[in-house]
Amino acid sequence: MLKVVVASAALVALCTIARADDVRAPDAPPPPKVTGVITKQPKLLQAVAPDYPPAALEEGKEAKVKVRIHIDDAGLVTSVDVLEKVGDGFDEAAVAAALQYVFEPAEVDGKPGAIAVETTINFIIEQVEEAEPPPEPKKPIEEKAGPPNHGGPMSQPISIEGVALERGTRRKLAGVIVSIAELGLDAVTGEDGSFYFHGVAPGHYQVLAVDPKFDRFERPIVIAKRESVEVRLWLRPRGGNPYETIVEGEREQLEVTKRTLRRQQLTSVPGTFGDPIRVIQTLPGMQRAPFGLGLLLVRGSNPDDTGIFIDGHSVPGLFHFLGGPSIFNAEMVESIDLYPGGFPVRFGRHHGGVVAIETRPTKSDGIHGSAKVDLIDSSGYIRAPITKNVSAAIAGRRSYIDFVLPLFLPEPSAGSQRIVTPVYYDYQGRVDWNLQKEGRLSLFAIGSSDRLHVFQKSADTNSSTNLDTAVKFFRVIGTYVRPLGGDLKLTLSPSWGTDSITFAGAQAEASGPFTSLSVKNKALSYRMRVNGKVSPRLSLDTGIDLLSRITSFEALVPVDDNLISTQGIDIPPSQLFRGSQTLGIGAYVETGIDVTQRLKLIPGLRVDGYLLDGHERSSIDPRLVARMKLDPRWTVKAYAGQFTQPPQPEALDARFGNPNVQLEKGYQFGLGYEWKPDRLWSLDSEIYYVDRRDVVVFTPDVIQNDDGTFSYVNFRNSGRRASYGLEAIIKREISERVFGWLSYTFSRSRQTNRDGENWFPTSFDQPHVLNAVTSFKPGGGWELGARFQLASGRPDGRVIGATFDADCGCYEAVTEARSTRVPTYIQLDVRAEKTWLFELWSLGVYLDVLNVTNRKNAEGTDYDYRYRESTPITSFPIFPTIGVRGAW
Repeated sequence: MLKVVVASAALVALCTIARADDVRAPDAPPPPKVTGVITKQPKLLQAVAPDYPPAALEEGKEAKVKVRIHIDDAGLVTSVDVLEKVGDGFDEAAVAAALQYVFEPAEVDGKPGAIAVETTINFIIEQVEEAEPPPEPKKPIEEKAGPPNHGGPMSQPISIEGVALERGTRRKLAGVIVSIAELGLDAVTGEDGSFYFHGVAPGHYQVLAVDPKFDRFERPIVIAKRESVEVRLWLRPRGGNPYETIVEGEREQLEVTKRTLRRQQLTSVPGTFGDPIRVIQTLPGMQRAPFGLGLLLVRGSNPDDTGIFIDGHSVPGLFHFLGGPSIFNAEMVESIDLYPGGFPVRFGRHHGGVVAIETRPTKSDGIHGSAKVDLIDSSGYIRAPITKNVSAAIAGRRSYIDFVLPLFLPEPSAGSQRIVTPVYYDYQGRVDWNLQKEGRLSLFAIGSSDRLHVFQKSADTNSSTNLDTAVKFFRVIGTYVRPLGGDLKLTLSPSWGTDSITFAGAQAEASGPFTSLSVKNKALSYRMRVNGKVSPRLSLDTGIDLLSRITSFEALVPVDDNLISTQGIDIPPSQLFRGSQTLGIGAYVETGIDVTQRLKLIPGLRVDGYLLDGHERSSIDPRLVARMKLDPRWTVKAYAGQFTQPPQPEALDARFGNPNVQLEKGYQFGLGYEWKPDRLWSLDSEIYYVDRRDVVVFTPDVIQNDDGTFSYVNFRNSGRRASYGLEAIIKREISERVFGWLSYTFSRSRQTNRDGENWFPTSFDQPHVLNAVTSFKPGGGWELGARFQLASGRPDGRVIGATFDADCGCYEAVTEARSTRVPTYIQLDVRAEKTWLFELWSLGVYLDVLNVTNRKNAEGTDYDYRYRESTPITSFPIFPTIGVRGAW
């Protein structure tokens, strides 16, 4: 029979031909001192056998691939060069295997240094004749091997037992290789971090623990006669900081434009105050929101065009009011996916982008928690087991920016004062039941509240102007996941929640509000999903998506239905109560087809039916995604599809809207590529075009009814929006010392409200947006970072004059709409953090400085009452905050 042997040349030879490429001093006659001397050769700790190319194996081809392996000062392979290409898939297989090697670092002049080694990876097919089975041995049957976390003869008693834990968090570590060097015994820690060694004789030994994500650990132990030793190995994360920071995870193959943020990777980006979801706004495809508000402006579209989903269910927003943090505690977030375009068919009812958040399951692995206190707010998180299979977690946050913000506001003018007091809080809770073979059941609840009170007072009058704003949000989501057999799984998830927003304002001398608006929503949704691999070359994602929403409006506004034009007429406010009902039922199916080993096609179809205030609507949205892997480093991608969005509830109102408005359509197209030259660096770029049609826009048109009366049209489907642009991100993945990325977005967004009318920029058109983020860990628990932002100014109206209105005794501006732009926005944020790791807990102190150069970025223009003099409305000045956070 054939026996396939895939082997590397003796790795001892690596040391004899090692070259200190990156540290050798330049030749200079005569050199003042000999440098670049290798004082310690690299030592191989982990090797991976390459995969034999199937086609070459069938044809009986053999090969020898000469490679040069570049090793950094941490012992990790950064890149592999093929010195003499042989083809037939051997080069790629050799590079893929060598990239997974792990070395004990070389030393140059007595210090760890980068180095390059050359070796040959052999691909050999040996003909081995099948030998006759040996006779039954006369000796006793050999002892069976034990589980992977046991080393030594299983018949002997346990001499050494222990557990591997992460220093600072007490997290039990699985998959760590634990060795006794003197005896050559190895064990791999189990799911609970445990390991055992049997039959170890009395003496002095060295216990070694190795894992690529942690520093190398060594500990001496002494075993006396008839003694068993129990040890705990506290492993330190590489870099000495448990708060890892990575920008983007590996993309799943079913999506073309998907940018993922992981839970533990998002707490140290400067300018975000440790808020993981705010990192989304630094990724390509996102426009900068004015005043740092938490608006998701994707590719120049309106915020309402982008869907926000928590565990698959739609929610109205992610951020607190007035540029505050997100409503999530970082410990409750497992991952965040940004789809700026071409999103999967399981998401519907939007034609912009999608932000999908998956919450973090709890574990029954002991009591763990974290807490953070800074100048803006305080937050806490704790999780604990209830039983062996039931665990729970809770989190909360409360702001006190209303006490801090006045310290940074400019001094009020003489005789008057202005107090701005935003107050927010949020809370989350989750319970998980592990049903073993029957699946997993969870219940997640989240809520938040924002209140903004603005009070103005003049020194010479008792009149006042009050403006009160409140935003509240609550959701409870149940999820049941169980395997169906093979790789398929079933997910059932109901959700219920409410959200509301309230505005109120008053005029001078008024005893109460003159105008107010309160909008309340009650939403009930249900999702059923089946997804997974059907066969090695076919994957499936299908399900149903139901949404029921009741919207109620309560307004105190001056309105008179008997008047076509109310200009110049004083109308007292009236209390109005309105409502709207939306029912949506969607079904979708998406398949991933491996046409060849390199080409994958993902066709998808979504069908939606709507009942909008008793009016039926329907849509059919086909979509297609393609990925072509040119070689291990290059991948090209493309997508095209239709996306449908129902009108907003206020546009359907029979009195202030138009019940006859139809669905909005969006057509999205994209073409891009991905390049990954090595393990640490990658480039992702894409060009796109979005055409949105039948957009609902406001119109002042009036129609005559059959009885001779007149009515406002209010809204109609005559608008059109078009966006095109280029997105790119250059990223360096996290290593022991450095991570960062540079993202750039070129985007143009135009609109017209009626066919035949001129096109003009949308409100959020920003041609250029640049974000640069970097972080450096010099060691000793320190992490230093910076973020630079540059964004084109938003379109703004240019005031060319004013007219005096004798009825109201005021001036009205004459403007050219969106004929100019606010100045370019530039901001630099910095952050420094020091972390101390103890065995049972960790403590970090950080300083985060927003707008460290104190640049006065203009967000708009304020005019005097005659519109003759103006002054810029600037964004936040320099804003430092210092905080402390701990975890256990």
